Amino acid sequence: MKNINYRKIYEEAVGPIPVDDEGRTYDIHHKDGDRSNNHPSNLVALSIKDHYDIHFAQGDYGACSKIKRTMKLTPQEVSALATMGNLKRVRNGTHNFLGGKIAKESQQKRVAEGKHHWLSGELQRVSTAKRLAEGTHPFQFEWTCEYCGITGKNKAMYNRWHGNNCKTNK
Repeated sequence: MKNINYRKIYEEAVGPIPVDDEGRTYDIHHKDGDRSNNHPSNLVALSIKDHYDIHFAQGDYGACSKIKRTMKLTPQEVSALATMGNLKRVRNGTHNFLGGKIAKESQQKRVAEGKHHWLSGELQRVSTAKRLAEGTHPFQFEWTCEYCGITGKNKAMYNRWHGNNCKTNK
């Protein structure tokens, strides 16, 4: 599908896109929710906050997450959005971690019992603190490249980014 610049379509039909008090241009919102419908009557300029509020009210937390990048939200607000979006996807059965039927039922049971790690970051904090105290957290492992001799921490990063990609190995 061809990428059409709906902002340009809006400007040609209506005029310049307004700017808020902080100098940010307004977002262009598709009224019917269909991003491929770029007819000028379907486009409206909204402040970033208003655009966010519309998508939040619709439960479109994915769009909220994208819009929040231009807003000044606290890490807690960003985390809450991610949690709500993930929980909605679990309820709808569309979360990519659900896998097959057994995994889906297991995840939904943990959400219903209030034990799923998306419901709070406490499980991760406790697990990370324990692994750090035991010296078993991946970030604590040092590595040395067998090809160039560079050293670093976090074996996972070595395996993913350096390891076999080392330029002296070529």
